[in-house]
Amino acid sequence: MIDEKVLLLTYDYKLGLRDNKLIRYLKGSLGVAYLPWDIYLYEPLKKRFAEVVIYDYLERMMEVGVRQMNEEVISLVMRDNPKYVLWTSWQYDIQQSTLNAIRDVGAIVVGWFFDDDWRFEDYSKWYIPSLDYCVTNAFDAVPKYQKCGARAVDTTPNTGIAVERDWSNIEEDYDVTFVGTKDHASRQFYIDSLTKAGITTKVFGDGWGGYISFDEMIKVFQNSKINLNFSKVVARNNSKMQIKGRVFQVCMAGGFLLTEYAPGLEKYFDIDKEIVCFKDDVEMVDKIQYYLSHDEERLMIAKAGWRKSCREHTSNYLVADVFEKIEVDIAARGHKKQDIRHELRMSSGARMAASNYHFRWGRAFLEQNAQRQRWKESLELSIAYNPVNVSAWCYRFIGLLPRFVRPILFHLYANGENMVSSIRECLYKVGWIRKAKSTLNNMLLRH
Repeated sequence: MIDEKVLLLTYDYKLGLRDNKLIRYLKGSLGVAYLPWDIYLYEPLKKRFAEVVIYDYLERMMEVGVRQMNEEVISLVMRDNPKYVLWTSWQYDIQQSTLNAIRDVGAIVVGWFFDDDWRFEDYSKWYIPSLDYCVTNAFDAVPKYQKCGARAVDTTPNTGIAVERDWSNIEEDYDVTFVGTKDHASRQFYIDSLTKAGITTKVFGDGWGGYISFDEMIKVFQNSKINLNFSKVVARNNSKMQIKGRVFQVCMAGGFLLTEYAPGLEKYFDIDKEIVCFKDDVEMVDKIQYYLSHDEERLMIAKAGWRKSCREHTSNYLVADVFEKIEVDIAARGHKKQDIRHELRMSSGARMAASNYHFRWGRAFLEQNAQRQRWKESLELSIAYNPVNVSAWCYRFIGLLPRFVRPILFHLYANGENMVSSIRECLYKVGWIRKAKSTLNNMLLRH
């Protein structure tokens, strides 16, 4: 154990926050889902460090606003003097100025990034100058980080803990299951393909089968003959393949995994011996039919995947591995603060994304009648990122009006927003208009 303190900056830490009115309002447009941070990071960190302090920045941002939340983080670091500040990134909540201030007082700031398969260029990249180490679960993103001057550490996606299984007494309530949100057209396509083939599939998750808790999800993995995983994600209106944390979660629960192939899976598992992959709907159907009729082979593969994941892919293993790499690097190179702030400036796309994010918070605060300070700060930050964010300016104006007038304007804005969205969708299909819009944005947001 390292006799040091760690400050864990995380989000949506408490399961009950999922039902908070404001959080539910925001989730509708931002898509945040509850993650069991106790399992992923807190407990593993406690096994390695003398003290772990948790700060849920999403909860505090909801309670006190963006400015005070960031000020609290700096004050907390100055008071507790942790060796490491571990930031689990989500959106644009923690400001770069906050991370810079933390580094300036001597803490080692580690950014833990998810979805770098498709978010690196539009999100993660721009935080590099404010971090000492960048942790990524996309191994092919490591050279991209290094090219930008970052000290990068690669790891597996969010995993969890090994679940004990009595392999002599396996209960299987479902033939085929899928757990996940209905957020990509290909998922519906695959499920429809199974229906056409006469294969009964039970689906769970927002958008179709209904949300289930983490513990319920593990039970589904254990009680299913075949657990499906789909690897496509949408990036810049294009589909990309990503290694999902679900791959490791299914295996650690002792479930049989049939996953859409994603490049790099063979780095973690022996395909066809520990997990099974498919590349299209025809192959998926064929393999489901095969393994439903070959129980002994299916259970043998599930057991092999369980053994591998329990040995090499648990949260305890990956957290220990990440910080061992960091400690070795510090010992070898010393904790020298790299100053690359002048080399990386946020792209116009990233600035617009940050602006839109804080606009959503300002809108939520204002429509939920939160204190003036909260909505005003969020809208001002939105405008600071993108001075031509018309929506932020509109809500800034609405906020100056009496409360009894606002609901009418909220309704008018929502109707206009829907109309503009439809027009934009049609225009976006015209190539030269799309290019002209991109050029104009770059000109307006250029530093």
